[in-house]
Amino acid sequence: MNALNLTDGDIINRQEIVQLLHMALAQQWAFSYVKQIRKRVTTVALKLLSVDIQEGSFTVSCEAMNSQIAEGETVMFRGQSGGISVVFQSRMSATTDDGMLAMPSSVFQFELPYKVACTQLRKTVRIKLDSVSPVSVILYLTNGAILEGTVLDISTSGAKIRLDKELGIELRNPQLIDACKISLTDDFDLKTGVQVIGMTNDQENNISFLRCQFMHLKGSDEDKLESFIDNRLKQEANSLIDEP
Repeated sequence: MNALNLTDGDIINRQEIVQLLHMALAQQWAFSYVKQIRKRVTTVALKLLSVDIQEGSFTVSCEAMNSQIAEGETVMFRGQSGGISVVFQSRMSATTDDGMLAMPSSVFQFELPYKVACTQLRKTVRIKLDSVSPVSVILYLTNGAILEGTVLDISTSGAKIRLDKELGIELRNPQLIDACKISLTDDFDLKTGVQVIGMTNDQENNISFLRCQFMHLKGSDEDKLESFIDNRLKQEANSLIDEP
């Protein structure tokens, strides 16, 4: 299975939709469903519990759904993690009497969506990092392996990374990458969880480019990262002023 490309656009491949939901489940994305009361639209938080590709369904837990959603009704869902937002519609599955007895009253089963719309939330400034003083990064895989590369650009939501190795086969499952360490300055190593949201492989030149989203970034580290970005922007502005 190829790495998901969670850039702006629609995911319609069933395997990729399942892969996305499994990723959201493993990384505990924030989910909600949209409801309309008279003329006002609100969102209600819920928890994604499981994904079953054989049954073509997923289950969620939400107390509020018990009296608001009818069997066979189509529901709009929203999910978010870091700078990624997804939206999709799904229909509540028909449940047998045995199935109703087996599930708690707050657990509901829905059919897998046919399309998932992805959007990157652009709330932060992204800066390019020059090759004169490269910023190194170490990626830690869940199987214990590590990969070393350089950061091409960075923001408080994520980074683009170059690896001098073609990883099309090795990273077919993007969930293999668990965390990273980015050496931004002599006294600041950014350590955070990451998820791969896009990958480009250059087999001819044996290079891979990863677009990664930061996960569970500490508030103190985010402040330091913002300060690093601000300083780089000031340096760039000053260099333009100093040019003859």
